[in-house]
Amino acid sequence: MSNSDDEHSGEKRSKISQSDIPNISLEQAMKIACALWENFAGKGAAPHNVAMALELSPTSGGWRNLCGASIAYGLSEGGYNASAITLTELGRRLVAPTQEGDDAVARREAALKPRIPGEFFRRYDRAKFPRDDIAANVLSGMGIPKERTVPLVALIKENGRFAGIIQETKTGPFVALDDQPTIPIAKHDRDLERPFPETKIEVRDAGNALPSPALAAANNSRVFITHGKNAKIVEQIQKLVTLGGFTPIVSVQRETAAKPVPDKVMDDMRSCGAAVIHVGSEGILRNDDGEEFPQINPNVLIEIGAAMALYRGRFILVVEEGVKLPSNLQGLYESRYRGDSIELDAGMKVLEALRGLKAA
Repeated sequence: MSNSDDEHSGEKRSKISQSDIPNISLEQAMKIACALWENFAGKGAAPHNVAMALELSPTSGGWRNLCGASIAYGLSEGGYNASAITLTELGRRLVAPTQEGDDAVARREAALKPRIPGEFFRRYDRAKFPRDDIAANVLSGMGIPKERTVPLVALIKENGRFAGIIQETKTGPFVALDDQPTIPIAKHDRDLERPFPETKIEVRDAGNALPSPALAAANNSRVFITHGKNAKIVEQIQKLVTLGGFTPIVSVQRETAAKPVPDKVMDDMRSCGAAVIHVGSEGILRNDDGEEFPQINPNVLIEIGAAMALYRGRFILVVEEGVKLPSNLQGLYESRYRGDSIELDAGMKVLEALRGLKAA
């Protein structure tokens, strides 16, 4: 065979289907399933309409990649040139579960769908995840071109952590494909640090004795939501919480001279295992130089402090763009939005954080 034939053969071998190796992560590929559920009531839609709902060009390479990856993970059917893109049953379970915890199971199933990552995870089931160089050599032995092994190791690790297949232990990452991972309670809190960074601020609470955050998380599906002036944002947060498999608890703020956070609000917060707190602008303050600063409702700041005491790291801030948090609150997990509604990317960030909480 001539050199040109060898080169041509090598090029052909390098062209790997997304059903073997997806080009993007499972978390990114979920965007199509989420768009179908949120924008088209879970029904099929023309590819160009789905692309525009995601603010992507229907003719772009990124859109084609996304379609192929969504199919590879088993979340949707119909490519970029099909008459319609539809949700699969797996995709529906992932974005709109009807049983508690089924979205976490669906995530694991989706991560195992592509052939090469699935084979890799099964090979290391109930074993320590190998070093990156070892993992790359193993993938090379499975027929993956050498130049693709390093990014593939990164993709496998990202999907494994997102799906709960890779669990962090004292001795390093561990692979477990079990539906119900057996993780010690003490480890449980550390797992929450990725989606919900734990604050180091000490907050003393003289209220009723509370269950530990780990115990509350395991037994409480109620999520506290603050009620601000922007009813549309609150409604969107409620839908995201419901979509994440939780029960939203909305508490109306009632200011009193003696109690800035009414007893009812505190009772509602104590009854929940997590919180989503909306931090929006409630007026503009101007300094002597004429600079404008969005004003935050003091009650919201108090509720954030209460959330630190009650939930530790199990809460998320939904913050209006332009609002600057006080320095002692910076670094908490937050999702930023613009205007009077939560757009797709910000909504996905909230939803994935909630699902990470449920899967933990």
